Amino acid sequence: MDLTLNTDQRDLRSGLRAYLADAWDADRLRAAAAAPGFDRDSWRAIAELGVFSLTLPGDRGGMDLGLADAVIVFEELGRTLVPGPLVATFLAAALVPGAAEGQTVVTCLDRRDPYLVIEHPHAADQVVTADDEGLFVQPVSALSVEPAAMPLDPLTPVGSVPRHAERGRRIGTAADADRWRRTGAILTAALQVGIGQCALDLAVRYAKERVQFARPIGSFQAVKHLLADALVRVDLARAAVLVAALTADDPISGDPDEAAATAKLLADDAATTNARTGVQVHGGMGFTWEVLAHLYVKRAWVLETAFGTADQYAEHLAATL
Repeated sequence: MDLTLNTDQRDLRSGLRAYLADAWDADRLRAAAAAPGFDRDSWRAIAELGVFSLTLPGDRGGMDLGLADAVIVFEELGRTLVPGPLVATFLAAALVPGAAEGQTVVTCLDRRDPYLVIEHPHAADQVVTADDEGLFVQPVSALSVEPAAMPLDPLTPVGSVPRHAERGRRIGTAADADRWRRTGAILTAALQVGIGQCALDLAVRYAKERVQFARPIGSFQAVKHLLADALVRVDLARAAVLVAALTADDPISGDPDEAAATAKLLADDAATTNARTGVQVHGGMGFTWEVLAHLYVKRAWVLETAFGTADQYAEHLAATL
């Protein structure tokens, strides 16, 4: 299995990275965290780049690409902490009218979760519910949502939904719900890889700039080891996510569920551990709101619980041994 990006994939990554670096710079992230809201113009701009229609066929306005291309895009979205229900809207692009074009914002919930929580309840138009019987959709306004007064990630507002809530109109089978969960886990893992990589990049930059005892702290062996370990974690996770995406595109090459579980497990560890490492390398500055390190920690913790937890995937992998 060749994990080397081709020319088109590298161009796709560099083009999106350049756009996001300008659209979601550090100042805008700080402002969004201080005054949470949802910018529909920015959401539609992302959709116009083809983010949500990447894997749709050309006759439906899509780019007819594979999931391997999508995870490259989602890693970049994770790097810049783009807010919004990105994964749910991507998954709904083929099922919910307007999702691919950014006109309809879609969030989701899974009835297998111990607590029913949806992201961005005030911004989303539709909610897709996955359960053991299939996929269902309904307007968010049809649900009784209790918003969290102080969400863990200020860029990811959430709300709880009663267990007895209606599911809405059926749009998929039980098999579709399984694919929804698996693909969602892979895309969330790609976001986590982006978080882990950018947390490392911020830490490396600071380690080169911060001087102690007349030397950059990056020259100290203890800091070098922290950053080297972080690099290994994120590179391993990136490879696992690409393998999971390629396996999902071509199941003959392996077990898609096992590959997705491995990717989510490794990516969650890379994001959460690298984000904490970033705070540690920044020292006292890392605990301030001025530094973006705290936003990477919080987003990593939120995504760690999305589309399955580390414990669930570890148990799944253990059962295959």
